[in-house]
Amino acid sequence: MATNKSAVELKEMKNGEIVEEDSDDGPAHIVPPDGGWGWVVMIASFFCNIIVDGIIFSFGLVVTNLAESFEVPVSTVSWVASLLAGFYLLAGPFVSSLSTRFGFRTVACAGSVVAGLSFAVASLAMSVEFLYVFIGVLGGIGMGLVYVPAVVAVGFYFEKRRALATGIAVCGSGIGTFVLAPFTTWLLGYYGWRGTLLIHAGLVLNCAIFGAMFRPLEPTKKSKVTRRQLADEEVSAGTPLMVRIKRERDEKLRNDEQQETMNQQQQTDHFHSSTNSLNNTVKLVGIKAKRSSTLTDSASSLGKKEKETPLLLAAAGSKRSLANQDEVQPLNRDDAFYTGSLQRLPQYRENPASYHASVTRIPEIVEETDGKKKSNGCVRAVSSLIQFSLFKSPTFNLLCFASFITFLGFFVPFMFLAARAEQLGADKESASFLLSIIGITNTLGRVVCGALSDHPKVNVLMVNNAALTLGGVVTIATPFFPAYEMLIVYACLFGLSIACFASLRSILMVELLGLENLTNAFGLCLMFTGVSATVGGPLASMFYDATNDYDASFYLSGSMILISGILCYPLGYINRWEKKRNNATQHNKQKVKPVPEPAPVAVA
Repeated sequence: MATNKSAVELKEMKNGEIVEEDSDDGPAHIVPPDGGWGWVVMIASFFCNIIVDGIIFSFGLVVTNLAESFEVPVSTVSWVASLLAGFYLLAGPFVSSLSTRFGFRTVACAGSVVAGLSFAVASLAMSVEFLYVFIGVLGGIGMGLVYVPAVVAVGFYFEKRRALATGIAVCGSGIGTFVLAPFTTWLLGYYGWRGTLLIHAGLVLNCAIFGAMFRPLEPTKKSKVTRRQLADEEVSAGTPLMVRIKRERDEKLRNDEQQETMNQQQQTDHFHSSTNSLNNTVKLVGIKAKRSSTLTDSASSLGKKEKETPLLLAAAGSKRSLANQDEVQPLNRDDAFYTGSLQRLPQYRENPASYHASVTRIPEIVEETDGKKKSNGCVRAVSSLIQFSLFKSPTFNLLCFASFITFLGFFVPFMFLAARAEQLGADKESASFLLSIIGITNTLGRVVCGALSDHPKVNVLMVNNAALTLGGVVTIATPFFPAYEMLIVYACLFGLSIACFASLRSILMVELLGLENLTNAFGLCLMFTGVSATVGGPLASMFYDATNDYDASFYLSGSMILISGILCYPLGYINRWEKKRNNATQHNKQKVKPVPEPAPVAVA
């Protein structure tokens, strides 16, 4: 029992309180500081979002200048902006794997350099195809290398304030659109599209400075935690009284069972030693020998079970201690992409003290021939993000398809709203200001939507569906807005709708699919939305080339967003049906099969 004592939690009395102390061999976990350097990381992420999303959402202003400069149709040049947005999303799963392998700081700095150099080289372009490669592909990948670490890193520094910190960081997306849309228009007027790309390159290179602030957290251990402190944490976390009482009762029962098991172990050890001595002095034959062997095996298995149980109580300390360095990596946590309040997660509400251990997965360790440990972080991270077994879920299939349809029309207003306003007689500054209005209402919408999602009685699925329906309807109605003032109203409503959709995406996935499937579902959805974002812009611009009017483009965009909202309405019913089906299947598997009677053994 002395060997087991080092693997389990040691308990001692201090000042009348029971203190739980982790042993030296126990696992180390990331403990978010909920402040400190975390505020610096949040501010750095905020500015990264301003630059990256601001450039992407305002790049549609450059499209018309490129079409005039190269004397090509708008549909040809629109591929530049669409490839930029598409690869920005498509790179998400692979950027996450690189973050797992090399860390947030390295990936964000590398992405800043890649995107900055790509934009700078693109300013020398002599053909549209050159822009496809350097702006669309390389620039989009570079932007993705900055964006994913900027969003995910904030969640590692905050626990109780995670929703607030993440909400402030992602608000940089709307602020960036608000600031960079008129700034891009001013640059195009004074320096042309080549000078604009050069200045954009310089802005993106500043992300290397902000990315350098993504200092990794070191794994730590909570050496001593009193039960009174744990109780205080649970009270502050809003854990109901009856849940705390039930937990105390269950803990007392577990302690009694452990004490009883220890007593049984002592008796088993005594019996085991007596049996061994008996086997050494008496030669048993026939059924007696088999019975003695059976009893000895049972005693050994009981002793083995007793030795394994504390490892489970200590969260498999021996295995986790081997993987401590890998546990701190982003994709080893189920909540890496979760941007909402932890109060919505049952894993956190039930036991805030052990939340981080419960959402941290043990990486697979592969031994090399020379006995050294080998863990391929990149491959493991990509496989965790792209597991096609999730397509067996009808809920995920419908959610993924709806997201694909949404992004067919998502970027179209950003590309053509300013051009449509110019058709109605607005000047370039007033036209670009419409994108600024989308940006500022997007920021306000994220704040309001984040506050609503924190309330446990708010149905986030219905909020998401209402937002998509509103966005689709007003986009379809845009051709009937003949005045600039009506386009201002449209920009406000569209900004609010996309804010709800963007801020509730990870929360919705957790509620429908579970936290354990969030990483996989988010990665797959990023891939499909990246493809649709790449295709949506050129498809809408083809309608403009055919009709020389943007009405058909907005009809297409609004229809796609509206259809995606309609597809999401039955998600709740399908999800409840799927859970009932899975519970019934699991219940059938757990039925105990009848044990056949043992065959009689002949006595020698």
